[in-house]
Amino acid sequence: MSEAAPTVTYRLAREDDAPALAPLLGELGYPATPAELRPRLARLAADPATHVVVAVAGDTPVGIGAIHFIGILEGDRPLAALTLLIVAEAAQGRGVGAGLVGELEREAVARKSFAITVHSGRQRIGAHAFYQRLGFELTGERIRKLLTPDGGG
Repeated sequence: MSEAAPTVTYRLAREDDAPALAPLLGELGYPATPAELRPRLARLAADPATHVVVAVAGDTPVGIGAIHFIGILEGDRPLAALTLLIVAEAAQGRGVGAGLVGELEREAVARKSFAITVHSGRQRIGAHAFYQRLGFELTGERIRKLLTPDGGG
């Protein structure tokens, strides 16, 4: 008889989550050490326009999601930009990602956002299907220009 998976709960991210969350960023192709991640978590926790949630199974963080609220000139309600969603490979397929998105959506509704947008690289076909299952729709293309620290392109 196998053990049941631990219940997943959701809470705000903390600096001391860095050791558990750094490998998750690496799984998605954004390597970071706990020492690099700790001040980022602190900075975002202090930013009232950003909301970062961690999915925890037992005592172990197994996912993270972040949303950033953007005031817009063309309307009175903010746009909610889902900037990060990662679920540990071992925890995928158990509803953790949908739970994180649900937590972020609740915050967006509480802040009276008119929509949630997400940018996902073309190569992340599985992610696109995941978001569409949750009611997101493809509405356009992302166009970007990478900038260097000196301001050039």
